[in-house]
Amino acid sequence: MPTAKGERVDSVSDWATRYYVLLYEVVSVSPSKLRKLAQVSEVFTPGTPISRYSIFAGRMDQIMEIVNATSNRGQHVVMYGERGVGKTSLANVLTEIFDAMGRTVLKYARINCNSGDDFSSIWRNVGREIDIEFGADPYANLTPEDIRFGLSQQSRSLIVLDELDRFEDDDSLTLLADTIKSLSDHSIPATVVLVGVADSIEQLLGDHASIERNIVQVPMPRMREDELTEIVDNALQTLGMSISDRVKARIPSLSEGLPHYTHLLGLHAFQRAIQDDRSEVNGADVDAAIRIAVEKAQHSIRSAYQRATRSPHKDNLFAQVLLACALAPKDELGYFAAGAVRIPMSQIMGRPYEIPAFARHLDQFTKEDRGYILSRRGPERMRFYRFENPMLQPFVILSGLSKGYIREEQIGGGPASRGAPDGPPQPDSLPHSSPLE
Repeated sequence: MPTAKGERVDSVSDWATRYYVLLYEVVSVSPSKLRKLAQVSEVFTPGTPISRYSIFAGRMDQIMEIVNATSNRGQHVVMYGERGVGKTSLANVLTEIFDAMGRTVLKYARINCNSGDDFSSIWRNVGREIDIEFGADPYANLTPEDIRFGLSQQSRSLIVLDELDRFEDDDSLTLLADTIKSLSDHSIPATVVLVGVADSIEQLLGDHASIERNIVQVPMPRMREDELTEIVDNALQTLGMSISDRVKARIPSLSEGLPHYTHLLGLHAFQRAIQDDRSEVNGADVDAAIRIAVEKAQHSIRSAYQRATRSPHKDNLFAQVLLACALAPKDELGYFAAGAVRIPMSQIMGRPYEIPAFARHLDQFTKEDRGYILSRRGPERMRFYRFENPMLQPFVILSGLSKGYIREEQIGGGPASRGAPDGPPQPDSLPHSSPLE
C-alpha cells in the first residue's frame, strides 16, 4: 500500500495497515514504526476471537478433553462458560490443533446460532460449509435421520455450533439432542461441538438426559493468571520486545481471568512503547493502557457503569460498593455473598464497613433503575450476587484504579489470589432492603 512518500507498507492485516498508513500521512510516523504498530494489533486482538493457534494461549486441559472426545466415535462435546472466557477462540483453532497432532479433519464447519434459527436452518448452514445437501427436498424440514444419513456419506467431520444460548426454539433443541444420539448410536465419523454461554449443560440444553452418555462436558472457567501471562509471552516473542516480570504480572492480574482485558491492556501498553521508540514495555505504558481501557471502553460497558453508579447526591457510595463487589472473592460461577464485600469495602473506604452499610446498595444493583448490573439468587437471607455481564467486573476495577479509589497493590493479583473460597461463598444475613436516600 503506497504511503504519502511513495513507500510501501507490507500489510499484516488490511484494516490495521490502512489505519496506521493514515496515521503516517497525518503525523509522519516512519514506515517501520507503522509495521510494528500493525503487528501489535495482530498479536493482541481485544475486539475479535483468536483465529490462529500461533497466538492462542492456555486451555490445555480443555483441549485434551476435546481431543479425547473426538478420538472416540460416538462422543460429542458441550463447551460452556461465562461470556468472554474464550470459548469461540478455542473453537476457532481446533482444526489447527488436530492438524498438529496428525488428526486431520477433512470436513469442518463452525456456525453461529441466532434467535431466529431452527433445527433446519442451522443444519442447512452447516451443509453449505461442508458441501452436503441434507434431505431430499431442499424446502422440507430436516430430521435427525437426514443429518445422520448425510454425515454418514462423508469422511471425518468436525461441526461446531457456537452461541447455542441464543437458540430459542425448544423443539429444535430436542431435535438436536436426538441428532447427537443418532450419530452416536450409528457410530458416524462426525463430532459435534456445542458452544454457549451457560453455568451448566442443563442451562444450555435443557433436560435431555438421553444424550448424557454421548457427550463430554467441557466447562470453560476464567483463565488462570499463568495462562493469561502466556498471551503476553507470545506477544513478546513475536514482536521481539521485552518487559520486566513485575510489570508483566500487572496485565494478567488486572484482567480478572478474561482474555479480552489481557489483549486490551497489552495492545495499548505495547503500542505506547513503540510510539515512544522503545522495545521495552514499562510501568508507565501499563498505566496509560489502564486509562485508555477506561476511556475507550465499549459504549455498552461505560453506559451500564454510569447507570449503576450515578446519583444526585455527591457523597453517594454506589461506585465504591460496586468496586467492592468487583473485588470480592467469588465461587467458580462468579457468585459472591454480601459478607465477601466487607473487606474490600473497608479497604476502599479506609475504615471498617459492615453489611448493613451497603446492603441497600446491593439490592438496588439488582433493580431496573440501576440497570440490573448484578443478578441475585437465593432467598432473602441466603442471597448470592453476580455481575450480569462478566465483562463489567474488570472495567469496574480499572475505573476504580483510574479514579484513585484503590491502589493496584490492594487488588492482590486476581480473584484466585484474593482468597476465593473453595466452594460456594458463605451467605450472610441481610437486613430488609429500604429505598436509598
